[in-house]
Amino acid sequence: MQIIIYNQKGGVGKSMLATQIALHFDTTIIELDPYGMLTKTLDDRVIKIALDAQAPEIESGDVVYDFGGFDDIRLESIAKNATLILLPFNPTINSLGTTLQSYNRVKDLQLPVLFVVNGYIKESDIDDAISFLAEHTQEEIDYFAIPHTRALQTAENDGMSIIELAKSSGLKQHTYKKISSIMQDLMRKIEEYN
Repeated sequence: MQIIIYNQKGGVGKSMLATQIALHFDTTIIELDPYGMLTKTLDDRVIKIALDAQAPEIESGDVVYDFGGFDDIRLESIAKNATLILLPFNPTINSLGTTLQSYNRVKDLQLPVLFVVNGYIKESDIDDAISFLAEHTQEEIDYFAIPHTRALQTAENDGMSIIELAKSSGLKQHTYKKISSIMQDLMRKIEEYN
């Protein structure tokens, strides 16, 4: 499984998703974001690639590519062996325009795209965002929604799997139980593509 996590907008949850996917599937992360901090929390699991360097061509094996919030010219070469593109976004007007641009950038790569609505507050935010994308792409949108929660940011900062945190005892278990269930559903959805 080789997953590209891409959106030209920063702050939409790319690194959080890379962390959770890599920890769940025990994969390497290729961090292409020059401002990314995953090497500080995940150590040897992360290979940091400088902005002016070519990404290694990995023909087989499991890897997650964590792109930065900009149009990266390395996208096409990395997509050659990828199996899925995750396109996370926040359901806000600021994020939707860039998400649409990002989709237009990846749609010709002939890879399945899973939109990830990240950080929604109301269910209607999901419907509005997906309707906007469907109308402007003229395509059926496959998506997964993750509610707003600080638990995921905490897990990323600590380099921990939210699913593992939910197996803790006491208050941690209670705090992480609901979002852990949602992340398990996301992992099953990702597995459907591989």
